[in-house]
Parts: sequence; structure tokens; C-alpha cells
Amino acid sequence: MSDANITAKANRLLTEPLSIFVLVAVVIFGYNAMAGGSDVSEATNDTDVVVIDDSTVEMLTENFAWLEGREPTAEETQTLISHWIDEEVLFREALAQQMHLSDSKMRAHLIEKVRMLWAGSPEPADEAELLDFYMENMESYYTEPTLSFTQVYFEELPADTADILARLQAGEAVEGEPFWLGQNLNSYSESILRSSFGGEFYEELKAAPVNQWIGPVESARGYHFAQVTRQGEPELMPYQAVRERLGQDWSDYHRRQNVSARTKTIKERFTIVMESTGG
Repeated sequence: MSDANITAKANRLLTEPLSIFVLVAVVIFGYNAMAGGSDVSEATNDTDVVVIDDSTVEMLTENFAWLEGREPTAEETQTLISHWIDEEVLFREALAQQMHLSDSKMRAHLIEKVRMLWAGSPEPADEAELLDFYMENMESYYTEPTLSFTQVYFEELPADTADILARLQAGEAVEGEPFWLGQNLNSYSESILRSSFGGEFYEELKAAPVNQWIGPVESARGYHFAQVTRQGEPELMPYQAVRERLGQDWSDYHRRQNVSARTKTIKERFTIVMESTGG
């Protein structure tokens, strides 16, 4: 073989992504071996070996092409691979230091990632399956309870609260301050009232006798004298009204079942020990 052919083959070899990452890996592991001052085979185990295969290189170059709109050059490919190796080493160091156990956000992200992988994508349910699901889970398809009430609002607690309440109970009109939802609130659902006024406010109005003034009731926004005019009871929503929601609920239910089954299988590999710190 001529010198020109040898030179051409060498140049082509050095521009191939797979050849580049092999060289990078050799350099990195050679450096690690010299820095450690010991034989590589003695200093490493399975978790110390970073393997970069064709699929990894392809993934890196495809991501680059998608972002940049062109294929990476040989130098850019070497940089991509070098960065990937750095990140893989850092990732393994994080695992070795068990950071995933002490970082609550990282722990939650990993747990959610596994749930998503195990959940899968159930096939869409047919009409009969959806109807059966509706019949078996009717308690989930009731409307929320509602409250209708009239109020007199004050941003700050007035000094004459007893007098205001007595006048309202006697049927007199009392001028309060403007409230962003108005004076008369009709058929507001439990969730909206809890989020707008707070749970304690909702519970106090829910327990109040209908058509009787009470107050002042404190909310997150101020102080209210209120008269509940109607308490709406939950009502079952018709099948057709929740047809679209049923499809999503059915899929979510089966995803949860998939995760539960896999979790149960995995738990069999573990011994659960409960340690009490009490006396």
C-alpha cells in the first residue's frame, strides 16, 4: 500500500465520529490511570467504565443537527462527545455521593420519571368500557356543593361589629366597602370559595343557617357579614356531559394500575424494616 493511500485512510479514520470518541475515551482513561498512579484494571469496576457506542454518538449528532440545522463538523463532534463524557462522569459521581437521596426535587423527578415509564399508553376505551367505568365510579362524577350568599364587606375589622350584625339581622341596610366579586354571590362552588376566601371562611358559611346573617367572618381578603341564601347539593352529572372527561379518567386509571402492579413486583425484592425511635 502506498504512502498516499495510508495517509488518506488515516485522515478518513480521524474524521469518523466513532473513531473520535474512541480516541477521546483513550485519552481520558489514560490520564486517569496516570493520575491515579495505579493499574487501570485494579482501580476500576463496572461503574467506573464509561462506554460510548454508536447510538450515543448518533443521538448527540442528531440533537446538534436538530438545534443547529446542520450536521456537526468533526471538531464539533469531538466536543459533543467530550461534554457527554464529562456529564456522565459527574452524573455517576452524584449517584456515588447519593445526592438523589438527599435532594428532594431530584428524588421526586426520578420517581415521576419511573412512573411515566411504567404507566405506558393504554389503548383508547370503547363506549361499553367507558360506560362500565362511569357506572363503577359514579361517586367521582358529582358536581361540587355550592353556596349562594349576600355579604357586607370591610377590608379592616370595624369597631362596631355587634351593632352592624344586629342591624343586618333586623333587616336594615348596611353600607360596606366594595368587593371585587360584588355583594351577591350566586352558586359559587366549594373549590372556588376555598381558593378565593380560604377554608375556614367556607366551613363557617357552610355551617351557617340559611337566610340568617352571621359575622364578622374573616377571610384572606378581610371581614364579611354574610347571609347564606341557598346551599346547593352535589348532583350526578349525566354520562354524555362527562363523556370526554371519562376517556382521560379511564386512561389515567389504567396507567395507575400499571404503575401499581410494577411497584408491587419490585417491592418483592426488598426487605422492609420499620425502626421505632420511641421509648
